[in-house]
Amino acid sequence: MWFHPERLRFAPDPEDARRRFDRLVDAGVGASDDPDVAEVMWIACTVAPYLTTLAVRDPGRLVAAATDPFLRREKPRERIAAELAEACAGAADADALMRALRAYRAREYIRLGARECGLGAPAEVGRELSALADASLAMAIAFHDAELAAAHGEPRDERGRAALCAFGMGKLGGEELNFSSDIDLIFVYSSDAGDAGGLSLHEYFDKVARRVTRTIGQVTEDGAVFRVDLRLRPEGTRGPLVNSLPSLERYYETWGRPWERQAWLKARPSAGSLALGEEVLAVLRPFIYPRTTTGGIVRDIAELNRRIKAELEPGTLEEGFDVKLGEGGIREIEFFVQALQLLHAGKNPVLRERSTRGALERLFFAGLVSEVERRALADAYDLLRQIEHRLQLEAGRQTHRLPRTAADLEILGRRLGFADAGELMARLAQRTREVAQIFATLGVEKPFRPELLQVVHGRDVEAGLAALGFRDPAEAAHHLDLLRRRPSSPFGAAPAPATARVAPALLDELAASPDPDQALRLLVDFVPRVGDGLWQLVDENRPVLRLLATLFGTSAFLAKSLIQKPELIDAVLLSGLPRRTRADLVRAVAALPVEAEAAWNALRRLKTEELLRIGLADVAGELDLEEVFAALSDLAEVLIARTFELVRGAVADAPPLAVLALGKLGARELGYASDLDLVFVFDGGVDDMDAASRLGQRLVGALGAHLDEGRLYEVDTRLRPSGRQGTLVSSLASWQRYHAESAAPWERQALVRARVVCGDAALGAKIEEDVARFVYGPGPAPAEWKAAIAAMRERIDRELGREGDLKAGRGGILDIEFATQYLQLAYGGLYAGLRTRSTLDALRAAREAGLIDDDTYGTLDGGYRFLRKIENRLRIVHDRPIHEFPKDPEELDKLARRAGFASAMAMLGAYRDLSAAARAAFQRLLA
Repeated sequence: MWFHPERLRFAPDPEDARRRFDRLVDAGVGASDDPDVAEVMWIACTVAPYLTTLAVRDPGRLVAAATDPFLRREKPRERIAAELAEACAGAADADALMRALRAYRAREYIRLGARECGLGAPAEVGRELSALADASLAMAIAFHDAELAAAHGEPRDERGRAALCAFGMGKLGGEELNFSSDIDLIFVYSSDAGDAGGLSLHEYFDKVARRVTRTIGQVTEDGAVFRVDLRLRPEGTRGPLVNSLPSLERYYETWGRPWERQAWLKARPSAGSLALGEEVLAVLRPFIYPRTTTGGIVRDIAELNRRIKAELEPGTLEEGFDVKLGEGGIREIEFFVQALQLLHAGKNPVLRERSTRGALERLFFAGLVSEVERRALADAYDLLRQIEHRLQLEAGRQTHRLPRTAADLEILGRRLGFADAGELMARLAQRTREVAQIFATLGVEKPFRPELLQVVHGRDVEAGLAALGFRDPAEAAHHLDLLRRRPSSPFGAAPAPATARVAPALLDELAASPDPDQALRLLVDFVPRVGDGLWQLVDENRPVLRLLATLFGTSAFLAKSLIQKPELIDAVLLSGLPRRTRADLVRAVAALPVEAEAAWNALRRLKTEELLRIGLADVAGELDLEEVFAALSDLAEVLIARTFELVRGAVADAPPLAVLALGKLGARELGYASDLDLVFVFDGGVDDMDAASRLGQRLVGALGAHLDEGRLYEVDTRLRPSGRQGTLVSSLASWQRYHAESAAPWERQALVRARVVCGDAALGAKIEEDVARFVYGPGPAPAEWKAAIAAMRERIDRELGREGDLKAGRGGILDIEFATQYLQLAYGGLYAGLRTRSTLDALRAAREAGLIDDDTYGTLDGGYRFLRKIENRLRIVHDRPIHEFPKDPEELDKLARRAGFASAMAMLGAYRDLSAAARAAFQRLLA
């Protein structure tokens, strides 16, 4: 028996845990041999007592929650909506709908409570609770809209069927709901110009909103689905329950107050017509994000915070502290973040993020909060939210206050994983103190460190630079002296008033970069190219200052691109790092010259600009790993396609030819400085071979040629049939014959990621059909694939595997890719989801198919992301295909900082743990 009642004596509150266990047993939920059921029982009895209350009312809920395939991973919102629709399918009237919604909510709360208390990530739980609220609202709106339309007639306006949208505000809008959150809603309908039978549209949608509010919020014997709060609507409790879009626009244009603008920062179309919701946001965007604001917004927020505290029941850390509204609590973190968004998001769309944690990250990468502030606020927010959830999972009540008795506080501390109440309170005191100190800095210039001012004013410069973290203070002092000699330099003896304040801020950012010495050296190279107007530019655009310092301290390759082309400041740095879609790139390429040398150099200039744009967004944290892959892959594909068009015109007699990408480009997981694995297949006979070969050679040459603007890509064609011994191009017939009759297992494995990227469309479609047949059609049994792939990996291990090799070393990228490709080759014929070229997508599909468990998935997915991130950070520095950790301890430390680790030791520790786990997972799968 996995769960034994004797375990309960180790619970935070053994007596209460035993009582709850007995209640579960009396209700029919006994000790279980199923480890998941037993784990949820343990959590319900010991950590989240409210789950016991829900389970006792219906014992089947606990088992259903524990056996849910999404017990240990985030349930997609589409899945939640589908499950809820199925649960409510038989509801014939409003009362039946209310019962069905509450029953599903109760079951989900047990699953989500267990995930909150150790089986999932808190951010995921907040999103899932918000998705549950969205789905419940959508179900209620659809039900009551249909009910009223049947009774009165369909609501019609000038555009047809009139629509209603429920906006989630506050935590619902930010997808950060907690277990006892109210849901703040604003109902908006499309227009007043119309009717619904004998009702005006206002009357009709008012009735819908009232019935939805009752269905969701009314407390019955089964509780509420969510309590509903409508006070954020225009005019609050005095205003109408629903507003048309035109009346909403008029209200905010005329009467909108700062706190209402603040509320709309988190507004999200939650249910009903999401298209109407997006239209509302577009109309209100000038109100929510005005281009210009004043510092008065900071005073307004500080005053609102002061009024909230004045109305709050007294409570200190020693007795009854309110983790939401108390000093240094959740509200101060939210208000701090929102104040900076209100000040800056009008000009910088990147900052328009609804979630508090997400917005905090964006503020950091925009240079508006420091790393110290970001870490302090993030750590405090996570702790305070965790405490908030544990308090609410005690009895299912909306509370944010710590217990007042020492005994209850002790239990809470242990439920949170602390040794005792003392440890909890010490941590909480530290976190809230940091938050309060940071909140108090709103609108206040922060003092600079003494060593910064010491260097700026030329006193004992080398000692000051050493204290700031420069590794070669003498050389750094020399570079700083070069800057001092420039006219209008902020480091000079008498800097211009407009730039005097730049010097300490700039030096502070350089010192905080991954490699301060490199950052300063590259800045010295940059200033003469851009001119002394740089100082005023960075004074007026402080986020640009941080971005420049981070770029110069992270990537010499990208920095040199900017130094050589300082005009890219306008196109990239001052534009808020706008992302270019594939369609944007296609349009940009189409506008380039087509004449010989000019065309080739123009393509290379475009690549340089776009690489800088992607690299900066990556360094600034604006792109996650998969977005970097996609952006680099899109860029390569568009450039290859355009190059192919240009060379195709020069080989008029060439037959139809398709260009097949394999490897990282085929998988759309291209990294920085990656070679392109390409194969060429033409449709024709022996007589066409010469022209097809010339076309292939011209394409390889055009991509790899070094011109004034550099080169595009190095091309590797060794994955063609017969490798180096084979012809550069293959006829379709010979290519088909080779893969049907002669290809080695590793060549079939390589085809897992094969994809046509340009050339003749009809031929490309035929090739992709053939690829699918060769890879996923009848073939070796799983055991044969297992043996073949394991043998190949063992040979690579012997010949290339070295300690610290991210790619070929034990537990490296190849282990994860080979394990994934084994699952695809062995089982892709049975599971359509595995027929993908992406490693990460294939791992997700393998988990969905039950071929790997959650732990194995987490190991392989997390390991791949970690290894590819480190590889990208290595390659972005010098634009070379590097995949080994540097041997020099100093370079290793710089890499750690570039990758976001506090030290090389921390990075290498993570590498050892992740690679060991990945190798173990590989061996389990291919043993």
